[in-house]
Amino acid sequence: MFLSLRALPALLIRSTKLIPTHSSLAYGLAVAMVSTAVLVRLSLHPLLGDTLCDVMLYPVVLVAAVLGGGRVGLFALLLGAVSILLFRRGDNHGLADPRALMDLGLYLLAGGLSVVVAASLRAAVERLEVAQERLVAALEASGTGTWRWNLRSKHVEWDPALIHLFGLDPDNAPRTEAEFARFIHPDDHAHVRKTINEAVIRGVADYEFRAVLPNGAVRWMYARSRMIRDGKGPAALMIGACLDITERKLAQERQTLLVHELNHRVKNTLSVVQSLALQTLRGSSTLEAFRDAFQARLFALSATHNILTEGLWESACMREILNAELKPFGGIDERRVCATGEPIRLTPRQALGFGMAFHELATNAVKYGSLSATQGSVAIAWRTAPDPDGRPLLLVDWIERDGPAVTEPSRRGFGSKLIERSICAELDGALQMRFDPSGLNCSFSVPL
Repeated sequence: MFLSLRALPALLIRSTKLIPTHSSLAYGLAVAMVSTAVLVRLSLHPLLGDTLCDVMLYPVVLVAAVLGGGRVGLFALLLGAVSILLFRRGDNHGLADPRALMDLGLYLLAGGLSVVVAASLRAAVERLEVAQERLVAALEASGTGTWRWNLRSKHVEWDPALIHLFGLDPDNAPRTEAEFARFIHPDDHAHVRKTINEAVIRGVADYEFRAVLPNGAVRWMYARSRMIRDGKGPAALMIGACLDITERKLAQERQTLLVHELNHRVKNTLSVVQSLALQTLRGSSTLEAFRDAFQARLFALSATHNILTEGLWESACMREILNAELKPFGGIDERRVCATGEPIRLTPRQALGFGMAFHELATNAVKYGSLSATQGSVAIAWRTAPDPDGRPLLLVDWIERDGPAVTEPSRRGFGSKLIERSICAELDGALQMRFDPSGLNCSFSVPL
């Protein structure tokens, strides 16, 4: 039974893998094939004569060139020529016979052309093999699977990568369109069906859909397909590739949420800035005083924003917020300003509230409190404790010592109001200020 032309490329690819080009194995096979052909030639000589027997060497030369490459084919060609000279039968006298010369020349010419064609074919097959290996490596590296859909027989073929992508066993891979549809999310059936129908007309299609895997997981897939037609007739075959884009989709969703969150925070920040400007203006006697106070409060707000941005607006460390707000006034030097407390992560809202409160307390301490005196100091401490209902609270104490004598003011300034609003209104906390002669004691608690 003869091999079909469709099976020939696969046979050639397998042979190039088994027999390396110009290898010792290839030369050995050439010798074996030529020897076998010579033996058969000698045995059939009484029936066929010299010329017909020489024809038996042509396929040997062709096969040798295909299996081993051009040099192996030339080697087989020369071995065949030597056999023609050594084992020629009949009444002629070797090369002195013009007919013998003509037969030998014809053999060398035809055999040489066969070697050129076969060697070119093998080189093309090797290039094809390299290209296929690179393609497979690229598909595996990218996690891409491929498929073929015969539109006439309705048969679907998946490659191993696509089967793995859908979490299937090879025996359970879909074989028809209906079987594949079982893995498409019900809400995406109509979209996929419409896109495929359009692809039959337009020739190409790319689309996204959700796949329901056997374990119940839902994964986003991106598919791109192309139609193959028989001449100008109707579409006969659709080929395509499929890629898992779940991570990209999740990133897009996170980005969308982040944009909405950023928009919300910008609006809130603008409202805070507007309120700071109005309240600072009301409490300032001169334009310069307004400028200095408003600028300092904006810097305080900016410092907290910078810390939150570094943490992707998820949380901020309590000590980092405190250090950022005290940095313009000398920072936490553990000499005049001490800070102790367990590691606490604050939500963005808590960080903004604490940041503004610490800034106002530090500003007041530098202007009127303990930090305005050479020997004055501030101790900040925080801890967690449960409230009467067992819910966690963050307790913070700001204690000033060795500063000027403190008396309770007759009216509250904007700084005190801002602290109260930051802790009580924004964070649903409680605030207590005690104006002891030795210094201000400010305590507040905030639910975590």
